Parts: sequence; structure tokens; C-alpha cells
Amino acid sequence: MPVPYTTLDLVSAASPVGEHLHHDFLVDGRPLLHRLDETDGFDTVSPLAADIPPTVRPEHAQRLLLADGSREVIHSCPDCEDPGCGAVTAVVAREGTDVVWRDFAWQTGPAVDLVREGYPGVGPYRFPGAGYRSVLLRLLESSACRRVA
Repeated sequence: MPVPYTTLDLVSAASPVGEHLHHDFLVDGRPLLHRLDETDGFDTVSPLAADIPPTVRPEHAQRLLLADGSREVIHSCPDCEDPGCGAVTAVVAREGTDVVWRDFAWQTGPAVDLVREGYPGVGPYRFPGAGYRSVLLRLLESSACRRVA
């Protein structure tokens, strides 16, 4: 039975120390970081934008757009997006025209143990493909405009 559709958008949010703004994922109208905080309370940010200076990381948005079934960083420490430093990751995969994020976990190395490090009750999230791509492309377009200006 397929997972019900979920909406995806972006919201500006303060970093854990409140110094800089970054983008967070808005899933069904609620910041994804809040859902993760209820589960474990890690201090992480979306890697869509670097903390200092706040700039969009287009390579991360591009990996999310690929949705090739690989495990991707969804939230990481404010300075990097290295799972070795600790990151929330999820499998990002296409299912037909939809994109699904599933198997959320706290990752600190090359492999993930979903039993020990998983986020029960977080996801899976099924996004209509057109809306999903639109959100990430809008972010890429806005960052390109700011770099040119």
C-alpha cells in the first residue's frame, strides 16, 4: 500500500546557535527538524545552505533532485555535511513520478543500523514529483540570481 502524499516546501530558520539563517524542509507545513527534535533532539541544520556565510549549496539540492535511491544527508552539523561528523540521512528514491524519503537515521559512519540509529515514526514521505522538483529548482534559481547580482 503506497504512502499518502506529503507536501514539501522550504522555510528559513535560525541555526541552532541563532547566528545565521538557513533553509529547512517544510513537510506537510511543519519543519522537518521539529519532527526530528521530538525523536532525539540533535542540533543539526539542513545542508541546503552553508552556515558561514549563508549561501545555498547547489550540489546538495542537485543530489536530492536525482533521487536515485541513495542515502542522502537531510540534516547535518552547521559546519559541514559529513556523516562522519553526524548527520540525519534518508534514502531518497523515485517511485514512478513520485519521490520518497524513507529510512531516516542518525549516521556517523559509512553504514547505517536502522534498528539502533533509525527514527521510528519519521517518514516515509511521498512527494508528488513535479512539486518536489519545483521546490528544489526554485531554491537553485534564487541562489543563482543572488550570485549574479
